[in-house]
Parts: sequence; structure tokens; C-alpha cells
Amino acid sequence: MRIAILAAAWVVMATGASAQDARPVIASRADLPATRFEVAGPPSEIYLTPAFLDALVPHIRREGERLLSDYRITDPEIEARLRIGLASIALLQGRPDDSVALIREQRTHESKPQMKQVGYLVREAMAAGAAAPVPARCDVAVRTLSRTLESADPSVVRDEVLSRYGVTQTASPAFHAGSAALVVDPQARAQGSIDIMGGLALAGMAAEAVYVPPCRETMAAALKAWLDVPSHRPADIWPAREPATEDLEGARPVTVAVLESGFDRTLFAGRLAFDPAEPLDGVDNDDNGVIDDAFGPTFDFHLRPTAEVVTPPSPVLAARLGLQTALEKGLRDLAYGDDTPESRFVAERARNAGIQEQIEDTLATEEWGAWSHGTWVASLIADPAPFVRLYGANAIPFGNSPERVPVLEDDAARWAAILPGVCRRMRGAGVRVVNMSWGFDKEEAATTLLQTGAETDPDRAAARGAAIYATARAGIEALMRDCPDILFIAGAGNTDRADVDGGSAPSSIDTPNLLVIGGTGVTGLPTTFTTYGPQVKLYALAEGNLVRGPGGQVMRSSGTSFASPFVARVAASMLAVAPQLSPQAVIRGLLLTATPISDDGLPLVHPQKAVLWARAQPQDPS
Repeated sequence: MRIAILAAAWVVMATGASAQDARPVIASRADLPATRFEVAGPPSEIYLTPAFLDALVPHIRREGERLLSDYRITDPEIEARLRIGLASIALLQGRPDDSVALIREQRTHESKPQMKQVGYLVREAMAAGAAAPVPARCDVAVRTLSRTLESADPSVVRDEVLSRYGVTQTASPAFHAGSAALVVDPQARAQGSIDIMGGLALAGMAAEAVYVPPCRETMAAALKAWLDVPSHRPADIWPAREPATEDLEGARPVTVAVLESGFDRTLFAGRLAFDPAEPLDGVDNDDNGVIDDAFGPTFDFHLRPTAEVVTPPSPVLAARLGLQTALEKGLRDLAYGDDTPESRFVAERARNAGIQEQIEDTLATEEWGAWSHGTWVASLIADPAPFVRLYGANAIPFGNSPERVPVLEDDAARWAAILPGVCRRMRGAGVRVVNMSWGFDKEEAATTLLQTGAETDPDRAAARGAAIYATARAGIEALMRDCPDILFIAGAGNTDRADVDGGSAPSSIDTPNLLVIGGTGVTGLPTTFTTYGPQVKLYALAEGNLVRGPGGQVMRSSGTSFASPFVARVAASMLAVAPQLSPQAVIRGLLLTATPISDDGLPLVHPQKAVLWARAQPQDPS
């Protein structure tokens, strides 16, 4: 399970289907035909060789074009990946005009404003340049970038332009080999073949690896020049929404649980909530096999009790922890245009390190992210709110050690079995808010079974994934219903699509004490990645949030994983001044005080208004 390392009026689900359209429907990845492409070796090793470019790319192209033609695709993410993947193939096959046409066509299908205006602008520039004579290619690419940006609204597109600037700084054959090792190699290793989405992703990596480096300096300079224009730096709406000091006068302690795989408790000295079920007396008082788990129950990735408050890094990650932390901070700094020693280091390494080094760097990324994630979340909740007391409920069955750990049937059953006890522990410790910055779905469960070799047959993997998910979902829903006096806040996810079919837990579960949070950038506009749909009732900042990781390293992170703790902190602020509020009352107050930036904008959480609303509520006479 990947941790997100997760619409409102602005979304138009453009299926474009008439009542007479009898084509089969692709509504999710599960509906994709089971077409596979045999590979002659690890994709990370062959993606720039004839074994991929000549032997596989023509077949991948035919399948992609067939899917767009013969199926009605109602999942916008799949449709976009098909079209942009085919644009990459067109570029690799010497058809740059077709590539530009596909990119521009995809923009017309996008629902999010930044993608409509400048989506895929670097690939568009690459393709336009490729159509020009070799000496003029970089000049044409830069002119194309500039024309695309001239008509764009900086307040809408800046985050997307920052992200593309980072791509121009790091793209190289070796860097993308590392990406392929992370994204595509696992399915090839497990099955000897790749699916259509893996093939298209690989084509995109190949196109960037070939066409970005020759024009790197000129394209990066053009993007940086645009980013550096003062008027192209939109105002950050979020600081002005924070409560004033006097708004929180008399705030009482509020206990917030981080339901995840652990956080670095040394960063929060004096800020931890003691659990009366496990006093520090050298006795296993609750008979769970762990002595003095006084700040919350702790389980490993297979839901077995453990004394570890954070899953320790594997020997692979432990041996390179300092290097990996510098790399990850550098990548984030690049993505936000921050000129730091780490950003310069990672740009240099991405361009010049060897393939094996790049693969090792990239393969460590997912474990490092999973290992750091809980601490990032805890810091967003507690750092700005001195009245928060953190409770660690380490009880999710996925992570990386160093490769992904699959969730098996026994794991899901144990998960469902331990959650009632987790609820009792949280209620006994006075937990008022639980943050859940993760998601679990049947497609990911099935994919992980295949990628880790726990299953070899796709049909069996799909059936097992669905069963595992059903067991886990039932347990998560029961947890919320068993704890009716606790508010649960979950990140919506980072799928860039609507979750309307109950396909992900906890975000699609319907209980009165659950609030699902989507993500925006600094301007209040939706991010390009946020999951949307009717279950997403509120939005918060999910782009470039400043967080602290294990050991205290400060960096930026993005995803609805960080919109969720943003709102958890606001909910705790409301309870700190009005402890009599029920979960439903807190949700009502958050939604009533949500303030969009325009009449048709997203419902954006307003921390100050929420706190003032809470203060105005009648006190419990008891």
C-alpha cells in the first residue's frame, strides 16, 4: 500500500457518452483488458534499447489506441495516461506533430484549471522542438514553453510549473532508470511481462530521458525566469486564516491519535498522551504482549504486537539514511524552486550518477517515505498547537522493508480483530480526534500481491485483493462505529479521480463521525492530484506543507496526507475551546465556517472562523 508518499463544483465528469454508445466501459483499472507485454529483461535496463523501443513500443501503441477507440473510458486518470503515454510514443517514433496534437487534445479533456492551461507543457515543448531542425530544437522548445505560459494565469498554474521545473533539473537516462526500477520492474519481475499502464509509463520515462537533457539548461532557465517574476508568485491564502492568539486563550489539552505506523516521539517531549491502560510500571497491563506501551498500542506491518514505536528502517535504508534524507529533501526543494545545498546536490546526482546508484536511490524512496510519513503527519498536527497531546496508534498493515510488504488474508483478519481493542484504548486515553492519512483499496491490494510474488495469477490476485479489502474495510468501519464519540479525519487520496464506488477505505466509508479532506495549493485551488467526489466535504492545504521528519529534519511534503492533519489540528483547536462539542458538531462547525475563495470555489477550511464558531456554542451545563 502506498501512503500518500491520498470534487466539488469545479469538476465536470466528461464521459461524453451518448445513450447509443454501446462500447464496453473502463471505469477503473480493474476494467482494463488483461493484455500483457513480455519483456526481455528488467524494464529499468532495457527501456532505452531496441528490446523496448523497437520490440514492444509498437504493440503498446496499438493497444493504447485500441483502448481509446473501442472503449468508453469514464476514469479520467486512465484516459489521461493513455493519451499522454501515446504522445510519448509518438515522440519516440519520430512523430512529433502527433505528440503535440495528443497533448493539446488531452488539455481539452482536463477538469482542473492548471492542467487545462499548462498541463504537460514540458512534453509539449520537447515534441515541438523535435519537429524542428536539430540546431533550432532548444530554441523552439523554449518558445513553445513561453507561449504556453503567456496565456496562463500564474495564480492557477504556478504549482504545476514548479513541478515541471524540477523535472527539467533531474531528467536523465540513469535517473529514469531508477524510476523504472521502482514503478515498472516489480511487475516485470513477478510476471515476466508488463501491462499497458506500465508500458506507457516506461515510454514517458524514455521520452524525457532522451529529449530533456539536450535542452535542459535553456528550458530550465525559461521556467525559472517565469517563476521569478514577482507577479507570478500568488498570495498564500492560508496564513491569514489562522486563529489569533487571543482566539485560543484558555485552550485546554486535546488528545489526537495518529493512526499509522508510528512517529518519532522524541520530537514531541511533553506533548504525548499517556494511556491509563498501560501505566509505566513494568507490567503488560492489557495483556497484549508489550510492556509499558504507555503512549498507544504498537504493532508491526503484520499486526503483531511490538515494542517498536516506529518501525525501524531496514538494513538497506539504515546504511544510507543520511544520504537518502538529503536526496529526498533536495527533490522536494527542487519541486518548489528552493535553491538549497540539497537541491543542487540532488540535481547534480540525478544528471551524473550511474544507473546502479540511481536505482538504489529510487528503490530506497518508498521505504524512506513510509518510515517518515507518520512523523510528518504528527508534526503538522502538534507543532502549531501547543495544547495538542499526541497518541500513537500504530496499527496499519502496510509499509516497506525495504520492498513493499503485501497485505495478506491473515493480515487483514488480524487488522479487523485488533481494531476493537484499539478503539477501547483510544477511548480510555481520552482521544477526541483520530487522523488517518492513508488509504487501502482492492486494486492496490491485488497489485501488491503480484509485485511481491505473493500471487502470480492476475485473476486470483484480483479475487484475493477484493476479499482482503472487504475484510479490512469492514474492520475500519467497525472501528469508527465502535468509537462514536471520536472524530475521524481522513485524507481523500491522491488519485486525481472521483472515489464514488466505495473503492477505498477509509475515505469512502459513510459514518457520521468521519470527515474526508481533499487538497488545495496555496491559492485555494485544487491540486492536480487530489481525489474528489461527493464524499470529500472539505479541503485544506496539501501542497508544499512544511513538516518535520524523524530526527527533526524540516522539509516540504505534498498530498492529501497533509490536508488531513491540517484539519485534524483545526478540529483539536475547536475542542480545546469547546470540549463539549460532539464529533458531529465539530464537523458541522467546520463545514459551516468553510470559506471558498470564489462563489463557485471549493469549501476551504477556515481555522479562525471554526474556532470562533466553537467558542460561541453553548457550554455543557454539567
